[in-house]
Amino acid sequence: MPEFVSIAGEFAARCADIDLARPLYEKHRREIVAAMDRFGVCVFTNEAPVSDEHHLAFGREFGPLLRQRMQQTVSGRGIRLSTDELIDVGNLDENGDIHAADDPRRAFHKGNLLWHSDVTFDPVRATYSLLAAHVVPPDGGDTEFADMKAAYVDLSEDVKQRIEGLTAEHSIWYSRRLGGMGDVGDDAKTTRPPAHHPLVNVNPRTGRRSLYLASHASHIVGWPEPEGCALLDDLTAHATQPRYVYRHKWEPGHLVMWDNLQTMHRGVPFDDVSYPRDMRRVTVLQAGGF
Repeated sequence: MPEFVSIAGEFAARCADIDLARPLYEKHRREIVAAMDRFGVCVFTNEAPVSDEHHLAFGREFGPLLRQRMQQTVSGRGIRLSTDELIDVGNLDENGDIHAADDPRRAFHKGNLLWHSDVTFDPVRATYSLLAAHVVPPDGGDTEFADMKAAYVDLSEDVKQRIEGLTAEHSIWYSRRLGGMGDVGDDAKTTRPPAHHPLVNVNPRTGRRSLYLASHASHIVGWPEPEGCALLDDLTAHATQPRYVYRHKWEPGHLVMWDNLQTMHRGVPFDDVSYPRDMRRVTVLQAGGF
């Protein structure tokens, strides 16, 4: 039976007794889902980095996997990982070399330093993301997670009523522009049109509400843009206060799983032109009641 030990109160837990190289029993899969509902973030520790094969198999236990198209669209260059179900969030090129300072993939990844939930810019939302550490830099490169469930609970009743039923528009190009990326042109933009999602998410298993925010959210649908942007900024500032944030320091062999529907996250900068960082993500799409 997997044991989940709290890291930061009711937000984030650690589990050391799941063998990622073996298929899950259904009972254990349900226990992981229950732990995710409770903690939002779970850290699985292993002596060595999980293989790509086992990483993918573990992700598929929880639903269909996202297939990545974005990096090739932006760079026009080769992809170093063997399948588009593995999302490359490291700083290595197809030859295993560190991205040059002027590599467009480096500029694209700068958007990951902003608070976000994964792929909110797509019409089908992501439930879980599973990020595996293969090589980590000696300093920096951590990941911060924000507890959107607790942040919602602490809102005033007036604010809760104000945001209930609101919808935000999300665009990958909006967040990448905030991160300093240049314009990619209309052809690339058509590959990722904006998506609309509720500002408040309701967990179908627990009934608990959480904020559903991301730097991809550009405005509130049906509101004047300045007013909607101000609301999104206020909610993000509230939800990312230190009391809601867990910062994870990576070690090779760590696999961190988080629920995008009740958390936000962001990367912490590091010297990405001097040190390699090999991180690989599998993302589960919302389906089948998740």
